[in-house]
Amino acid sequence: MLLLLLAGFLFSGEAETLTRDQLSSYYKGAFFIGDSITDQLKGYVRREQQERPGFFPDVKFLTAQSYCLYTASRKNLLPEKANLKLKGKEMPLWEILKERQPTKALILLGVNDYIGKTIEKGMDYDTRIIDLAQKHAPKTELIFLSLTPVTKSFCKHQDYRTMWDEYNAALKGLCLLRNVPYIDIASPMKDEEGYLKSSYASDGKYHLKAEALELWVQALLDYAQSQYDQGLWVPEDVP
Repeated sequence: MLLLLLAGFLFSGEAETLTRDQLSSYYKGAFFIGDSITDQLKGYVRREQQERPGFFPDVKFLTAQSYCLYTASRKNLLPEKANLKLKGKEMPLWEILKERQPTKALILLGVNDYIGKTIEKGMDYDTRIIDLAQKHAPKTELIFLSLTPVTKSFCKHQDYRTMWDEYNAALKGLCLLRNVPYIDIASPMKDEEGYLKSSYASDGKYHLKAEALELWVQALLDYAQSQYDQGLWVPEDVP
């Protein structure tokens, strides 16, 4: 038994830690779907790519100000709502996935729905997104991202912290049930009370500064490393 434990220790110690560019290549050909918060990530990644072109290669960000989970779950366009655009044309999310067939679609939505107030509806919306994507873009891997946290000052009149945490827990459960990956990007951004650290907020509410966006990126890279460690994926430049 001791020899087996030692062998396991030695094996785990030999696990290779990939570079940031290698890890980011896990998302090659992926679409990041979201609202203004995801648009902030777009700005961060694009700035990094100016110095390191191999960072998050061939990824596309499809975002819209005030885009919401409800709209993303709809089969038909809602003209009165914010919609995603592809080549200047407004399209439902499922249709974009069908037309472009990205390798992955990473989804972060719910803030503009105030989704913590209606968790059951949120699960309905998420379920519709999964069903439509699996029907029309079966080769695209959906990945849901947790809602990022809110500051304490934003919760003076209502405890959005608890509501968003409950939504994230429900979303994680749904993803487990439907065999859809879920990445927790929220926890690294929280203070000891579970709020978004005030120094991470660009607006005092929930929009993010570069320090928080770096934690988001690191959570994505950590997930890619976990896939490599489990033998589920190998970068193209690793034999």
